[in-house]
Formats: sequence, C-alpha cells, structure tokens
Amino acid sequence: MGDAVNEEDCRGSALVASPKRDIAFFEGDKDFEPPNGIEFESHEAAYSFYQEYAKSMGFTTSIKNSRRSKKTKEFIDAKFACSRYGVTPESDSSSSRRPSVKKTDCKACMHVKKKQDGKWIIHEFIKDHNHELLPALAYHFRIHRNVKLADKNNMDILHAVSERTRKMFVEMSRQSGGCQNIGSLASDMNYQFDRGQYLGLDEGDAQVMLEYFKHVQKKSPDFFYSIDLNEEQRLRNLFWVDAKSINDYLSFNDAVSFDTSYIKSNDKLPFAPFVGVNHHSQPMLLGCALVADETKPTFVWLLKTWLRAMGGQVPKVIVTDQDKALKEAIEEVFPNAQHCFSLWHILEKIPENLSFVIKQYKNFLPKFNNCIFKSWTDEEFDMRWRVRLV
Repeated sequence: MGDAVNEEDCRGSALVASPKRDIAFFEGDKDFEPPNGIEFESHEAAYSFYQEYAKSMGFTTSIKNSRRSKKTKEFIDAKFACSRYGVTPESDSSSSRRPSVKKTDCKACMHVKKKQDGKWIIHEFIKDHNHELLPALAYHFRIHRNVKLADKNNMDILHAVSERTRKMFVEMSRQSGGCQNIGSLASDMNYQFDRGQYLGLDEGDAQVMLEYFKHVQKKSPDFFYSIDLNEEQRLRNLFWVDAKSINDYLSFNDAVSFDTSYIKSNDKLPFAPFVGVNHHSQPMLLGCALVADETKPTFVWLLKTWLRAMGGQVPKVIVTDQDKALKEAIEEVFPNAQHCFSLWHILEKIPENLSFVIKQYKNFLPKFNNCIFKSWTDEEFDMRWRVRLV
C-alpha cells in the first residue's frame, strides 16, 4: 500500500479519474454493485479492486480458483470470494488446527474473465453475505495491512471505489508516522499468535470502541490508538493514549512502569497501563491497553505500538513485574533500556516464597523491610542482609 499512495494522497488531495475507463463510485452503500462495462488491465488488478471493495464493506477475501489457457498458459478466468466462502471440510473439523477464518458458506464473490483484447471484465458479482460485516475494523484485518496495488494505472478505479476508504487510510497513516510507514504495520505482526485468543467483550463492544476512538481522534488529531485482530477478525489486543500523555512523555521519559497486575486479576477486562513520573513525583498515565494473553508476541506488539505512539523515544528505565514473557519482549524491543523489577511485586511474593522463614522467625519481616527501605546502595543492603543471617 505504501508503494501506491504518495504523500499528496495522504494530505487529502483530489483523485483524478482516468477518462479511458468507467469509474465505480462507492460511498459505503451496501447495495453497491460494479457498473456494467468496467474493465481491468489484469486479473491482479481485478483482485485489487475486489480487495478495496472488501475493505470498505468490512470483510476479507481469498482467491477461490483461477484458470490458465492451455495454449498460452496465461490466466483467462478467476474467481475472488469472501474468506468465509464455502464450508469447513469434515476432515478438518476434528483436527486440532484451527482454520484461519471460520467458514459460513458465504456466497459473496466476484468472477472475472479475460477478453480477446486482453482486458478483464466482471462475469458475475454476488454482493450478499450471510454473516456480519465489520467496516470500521476492516483496515485492521491482517490480510489488508500490506496489500500492494497491482497496477499504478488502476489507482483511479481502486481509490474511486470508496472516498471513505481513502480517508481511513489517511487516518491509519497518521498513527503510523506517515503513509510511507503503513507497510511496517505488517512487519510488526510476523509473530505467530494463538489464533483462538481474543478479548472477552460483549457483542458489538469492539465496534463501539473503535467508533469512539475515531470520534476522539477527529477532535484531537494527536490521539493515538491501535487495534490487533486475530485471524477470525476478533479483537485480541487494543492500545490507546491521548495527546497530553504523549506530550508529557516527551518531557519526562526517564522511567516508565508497565503494570500487568490487572491482567492477572481481571479475566473480563485484562487492563495494562503505562505509567510515568513527572518532576513533582506525581504519576502520569502514558497509555492503556487491553490484551488477550501474556505471551511474548502480545507484549512485543504492545511495546512496539507504545513506542511508535511515543515517537520512538525509548525510556531510560522500564519497571515491570517478573513475568518471563514480558522480560523477553523488553529485551527485544528495548535492548538498551535498563529493566528493573517492581519492588512492590517482589515484596508481594515474600510471604509465599519465604513462608517457612516467616513462621519460624516472627520478627523477620520488620527486619527484612529495614534491609529494603533503609539501604541506598547494594553494599548497604548486602551488609544489612548478612547481619540478619547471623
């Protein structure tokens, strides 16, 4: 996508239609059908057109079949369909491998054929789906994140499919630091997630949240949010941060705490905040996340997303709990930052890890606390600790 949209497009300049072909104007109308006579330079261009249409409508696509000429070996026929086209084979239903997209026997498709002059035309177009469409979430579908337009000459058709699609792209480019960085969203997602993981939200909540975030971003362009969907287009991870928090971090980025304790304590709403400290030793909220699990890929996605929101400024110190997956993610994303474990989380585990000592020595905890809170250097702590062991 980044190869096909230039800086001028991102600023909202008008798109000039080619006079050599009919233009299909689509304004988000669910009853839209391509006009008769529309032509494409290749079957790749036709598929790009269908993908742009799918993004505007809120579904993902796949190539069901294509046919080559026995004589020339060139493509002469192709059928593009909704990813939920067909049914899951019985042999796969008992398999432990989860299908990438749940099949619902959806019939929506676009069948194209090649004419003798080399142009491609639409032979059949079925627009009706038997499942919910998610237009507000479409640009977050993995299949749409790095789609390259097949033919520069067909840009007028592809963009005229939906003015709203172009505006959504500009909105997403603003979050990723410019149009040239849109493609990098896909590179951030090269990790293999558990496709079954998703947030346990009520039906419609994800759509409402995204619509709200878009509303906030219109009022405050520097408001940042990012959404991660699994292969079934279910919301897996979500991050957002307001403009004030971003501005505060520019001035106070010495130390950041990432607290995952809410993830462990709340199955319904796994909340994880980023918190900093200003020059008055007051806490500052630097971003919020809802995450579906505590795996390394999830934490890597979240840390990279947070870093992108903060303009790429890595904190000098990051404080977390002792989660192994989070530790590995920090080593990958913030290799030069000093990673410290939260004292609160360490002390929280003392009764569990040293229960036998606490039961045997009733005054152990007060003396241990003295070692912790009255020692300003490692040497002081070691000295006090040795005294306690005698």
